[in-house]
Amino acid sequence: MTDQPRRTAGELVDELTSDTAELVRLEVRRGQRELLAKAREASRGAALLGGAAVLGGLAAGTSAAFTVRFLGKVLPPSGAALAATLLYAGGAAALGASGLAEIKRVGSIWPEETIASVRDDVRAARRSS
Repeated sequence: MTDQPRRTAGELVDELTSDTAELVRLEVRRGQRELLAKAREASRGAALLGGAAVLGGLAAGTSAAFTVRFLGKVLPPSGAALAATLLYAGGAAALGASGLAEIKRVGSIWPEETIASVRDDVRAARRSS
C-alpha cells in the first residue's frame, strides 16, 4: 500500500478547488502580461496612423495657407495649392502605410500563448480524470 494518509472527499475537493483557483489566477496574469506586451508593440503603429490622420487633415483643409502662400511666390495660386495638397497627402500616405505595416507585423491582439496554455491545461485535466 501507499504511505500517504487517506484523505476525505471533502479534503480532495478543497484541494482541487484551491489548485484550480490558483491555475486560473496564473493564467489570467499571464494573459494580462501578453496583452500588455502586444499593446506596447502596436502603439507605435497607432501613433504613426495618428500622424497620418493629422497630415491628412492638413491636406484636406485650408490651414496650409502658409505653404500655399510660400509656393505662390513661384507658382500661380492654384498650382501652389495643388503642390501643398500633394505634399501633405504624400506624407499622410507614407505614414499611413508605415503604421499599417507596423500593426500587421504585431499580428493578432489575442494572448495566443495563454490560450494555448489553457487548452493544454484542460486537455491534461481531462486525461487525468
